[in-house]
Amino acid sequence: MTTHFPSGLDDLTAALAGLDTPQENPHHRAILDAYWRVQQMDAQLLAVAGGGSAGCLAGAHEQLEQLTDVLILRVLAGAELTRLLSVPCCCTHAVGDSDEDTAKDAVDCRSCPAAEHTIVHACLDAFAADGDPAAMSSADLTDSLRQLPGMAEGRWSYADLTPLRLSRLLAPYGVRPRNVRFGTHQLKGYLRSSLTSALPDCSC
Repeated sequence: MTTHFPSGLDDLTAALAGLDTPQENPHHRAILDAYWRVQQMDAQLLAVAGGGSAGCLAGAHEQLEQLTDVLILRVLAGAELTRLLSVPCCCTHAVGDSDEDTAKDAVDCRSCPAAEHTIVHACLDAFAADGDPAAMSSADLTDSLRQLPGMAEGRWSYADLTPLRLSRLLAPYGVRPRNVRFGTHQLKGYLRSSLTSALPDCSC
């Protein structure tokens, strides 16, 4: 579930004040979503722990299994949040930097280490592993991404990706599935050129 911020009220306030609405930064969104997931897991842990075991051995066993499952998810969510928060940002520069230094920072941001963790890069890696075809079907691309460890954009684990979830992760980058012909079949898929064009200069 996505953290809904800014809300409609924030958008209305910006419109009334005549403020421009900047494009959302995917890395910042991933941090918010990861933090929201940690909070939800904490609340679920407390709920399961305080639910009681109905005074029987079977109930206690079921409660222990639930606690174990939620605890594993909580540890994974916490690790992902820590990773996102620890990504170095190459785009910040001190007050007083010259225009030349600022321009150099902008160039350096094209190879920012933070960008390596985006879903766009993960998709391009999947293309490369498949021989860099011009296009891949949504199903094949999703199957390839499911083999990766960790979380995709801090929202879902790669192992739990579906074509629909993949489309939602790529939408903020302007990448959407389209009808692509594969041999005699026309399927929903992604063009490698679209992913390459969507490479973020810097995700921090």
